[in-house]
Amino acid sequence: MKKVDDKHFGRFLFPHTLSALGNDLYFCIKKTDWEENKYQSDLYLLRGGNLRQLTFSGDVGEYHLLRGGIVFASLRKTKDKEARKKGVPLTVLQKLPYGGGEAAEFLRLPYAVTGMRFLSEDRFFFTAKVSREFEAALAACGGDAEKAAERVKEDGDYRVLDEIPFCSNGAGYVGGQRNRLFFYDAGRVEPVTGEDTDVSLGALSPGGKKLWYTARTFRGRDPVYDRLFEMDTGTRKAADISVCDTAQHSGVWPLDDGREAVLAGVARKYGVNENETVFLREGGAYRTVYDGGAYSFGNAVCTDVLAERAMPAEPMARGNGIFLISTQRDSSGLIRLDVESGEIVNVTRETGCVSEAVLFGDGFAAIAMRGNGGCEVYSVSMDGAEKRLTSLNTSVCGEYEYSAPQGFSFRNDAGTEIDGWAIPPAGAEDGKKYPTILDVHGGPKAVYGSCYFHEMQLWASRGFAVIYCNPTGGSGRGDEFSDIRGDYGGRDYRDIMAFVDEAVRRFRFIDANRMGVTGGSYGGFMTNWIIGHTGRFKAAASQRSIVNWLSYYGNADIGYYFAADQTGADPWNNPEKAWEQSPLRYADKVTTPTLFLHSDEDYRCPLSGGLQMFTALCVHGVPARICVFKGENHELSRSGKPKHRVRRLKEITEWFEKYLGAE
Repeated sequence: MKKVDDKHFGRFLFPHTLSALGNDLYFCIKKTDWEENKYQSDLYLLRGGNLRQLTFSGDVGEYHLLRGGIVFASLRKTKDKEARKKGVPLTVLQKLPYGGGEAAEFLRLPYAVTGMRFLSEDRFFFTAKVSREFEAALAACGGDAEKAAERVKEDGDYRVLDEIPFCSNGAGYVGGQRNRLFFYDAGRVEPVTGEDTDVSLGALSPGGKKLWYTARTFRGRDPVYDRLFEMDTGTRKAADISVCDTAQHSGVWPLDDGREAVLAGVARKYGVNENETVFLREGGAYRTVYDGGAYSFGNAVCTDVLAERAMPAEPMARGNGIFLISTQRDSSGLIRLDVESGEIVNVTRETGCVSEAVLFGDGFAAIAMRGNGGCEVYSVSMDGAEKRLTSLNTSVCGEYEYSAPQGFSFRNDAGTEIDGWAIPPAGAEDGKKYPTILDVHGGPKAVYGSCYFHEMQLWASRGFAVIYCNPTGGSGRGDEFSDIRGDYGGRDYRDIMAFVDEAVRRFRFIDANRMGVTGGSYGGFMTNWIIGHTGRFKAAASQRSIVNWLSYYGNADIGYYFAADQTGADPWNNPEKAWEQSPLRYADKVTTPTLFLHSDEDYRCPLSGGLQMFTALCVHGVPARICVFKGENHELSRSGKPKHRVRRLKEITEWFEKYLGAE
């Protein structure tokens, strides 16, 4: 068997953005391009068990299955690619016939299109990023887009900010930018929303008579909550149908009888991380169908060999049932919610990770991870029976060494059962002890499970044991379990330390005297917290972390509302409470050699936080090192440039080998 190495993630194929049309399945496959140090994504057709590649440009994400063919955005001409690099907003749509052949240019739009909903091939709604700065330059340049882009670039050595959020992870500085809604009608483009409104497209009703979308209107700051609108696509008049004033609306399911089910987080009791509630709208009024307490919706299972969907998923509804992906304990799968009774039943039965699903035949098609495999496409019947339809990653997993996670549970000091896993080193010898890495998940509202995780298998192949758990604060166990507001570093820390004790007691291959700790985002926060509260770990690798809630409030893209919500304090109201929950407060107690990894364009957990902790350790004489990745953001470990992901793993692995000893 081959050993897992630091490039192993690049051997996986990543299916994403699944759609169904009759008996055919369409989806994109993302591949690693080592030569160009990027990823390629193209559209594929699965028909009758045969997989066929439809595009070869490497830049296909969102696509639309229309009556006359498949429409997708792709820049094919060199001059168009050069214009995009210069900052010219441009989207070129291509159309590919269903019968095969070459895609031909279908339509050009002088906009940076972010989403589309088609009524027909020549009538559709679309959203596009519109920059106030570029619009002013365009007016000054008489409508010449290239000259306007040059003018904006010339002014690029300074930046004026007059609203918050002024930045967004993955998008950079976003002050003055709006995602506006437009309508295209046979060559004519009409703006639907105003200059201060930011829009997210929702579902289009069967038949196309209604369009749902959410909107936020800026008044110096982006409001935390949004408004839900229902538009008559004929008149283009929209009505505000928001659930309440403190709602973040996630989806609308049009039902066969004309009613709608609406999914929204309403922050009634548990703040911005509260599980979402399902409402039924009938006769213009809402009633609660499911209060969100026990089930969290969406996939929260952590893995580093998964691609994100490139466009919003279509709502799934049949009769009185709506179907959603839900995370439960350590797995995500499909559930059915009855909109009359509120009863929830599981559709899928297998453990693992379901990242996407669409209605297909009498059941569903899904992208899922099972066992130690990567993502594959499955058919799923209504009773949960599954059939794997692809073999995209079977050889990648089958030819390489694999060390299976060994799961167990224990009860914490509050009597709650906590799930954890231990991965022995590949080829571990009986009775021998090995250096061990504690890996803490992000979120905190996320979960670990038994799905394949490249970084953990890499460390196992290098002679490390890996341990990880789902402490209080994570997803899949209900709102009360997830709620650690005002207690960051409290019960969650105690759970993790109790888990380490339990793992050491259960598994003889763990060397309790040679343990390291790592984690990213919330896992980075917890890594920083751990080293300030115990000296039991001989090395640490803190990734994209929070270290100081007071500075995080004003530095991060979500800081101005998330920090106060999670800590129960802000810089003016009980700042001592925020400081008490900040790892930097305890940096003078740290003795653990620590590696910090950050990205210079991470606006979710900004570089400034890592620099504060790094500086504190240096001042107090603790061995420290920081590695900063240029041009990367918060998603480095999952979708960063391939060579940067390799360097990240090299930095962490070599740091642990240095301080824990390599086997």
